[in-house]
Amino acid sequence: MSTWKYFLCWVFGWISKIIATLLFLTCRVQVFGREIETSYLQAHKGKGLLYASWHRGLMFLCYFYRNLKFVVMASASNDGELAAQASKRFGWIPVRGSSTRRGSQALKEMNALFRKGHSGGLVVDAPTGPPYISKIGIIILAKRTGLPIIPVMWNVDRSWRIGSWDRSIIPKPFSKIVFLYGDRLLYIPEDASNEECEAFRKKLDEELRRLMFQTDHFFRSDTTENPVGIKVPGKIKVPGKIKDPRKIKVPVPAPDRET
Repeated sequence: MSTWKYFLCWVFGWISKIIATLLFLTCRVQVFGREIETSYLQAHKGKGLLYASWHRGLMFLCYFYRNLKFVVMASASNDGELAAQASKRFGWIPVRGSSTRRGSQALKEMNALFRKGHSGGLVVDAPTGPPYISKIGIIILAKRTGLPIIPVMWNVDRSWRIGSWDRSIIPKPFSKIVFLYGDRLLYIPEDASNEECEAFRKKLDEELRRLMFQTDHFFRSDTTENPVGIKVPGKIKVPGKIKDPRKIKVPVPAPDRET
């Protein structure tokens, strides 16, 4: 990458942070289920967690977990430099790689940082989708580090949606955001076989889709994403005003695209 392009990426990183910070300072955030994170970190001093979510929510995730020295993977492509610079401005530690380029080396570098006590994670359907289907990388990372995976999801009552593959969510000013943690940690045994790792990957997908359903319905009872033919649980009328998204019942499991 040329010096000029690198400079533009650097400027983009700062502009992204300034705009996102000003935007999210106007928003009201409700967090549910964080006690599972707090309990683990208090009981395991010097160890981190692996956070997993969809790429559609990356913008607010950067802000929500700002200045925590999170270890994250940014694509090794030139476009990935934009994400790397933006993540640095939010106090994260980007490691360059993806499922298709420099992936194994990136996982090794991330593993070394996790062993020093950092937390981190992946937007697990990145870098290019399809949306809402995780890559195996987060499972391999959990297997190698021994750290548990904690799924997280958020949504907002008013937003813009970018027409990209992930349909990124950009909250509108003064909107309300709901942030939801999964109700259990996902541990991957060190001796897990390839078949078992794939089963854990599907289990993670099911949990993320469940959280997606609950956060999608917290503000709007009549809509849920249905991407690329995956049978995400369908429309459901949520009775009354729901104050806790965890009380929204998911009517059926969200099956993997192969089932």
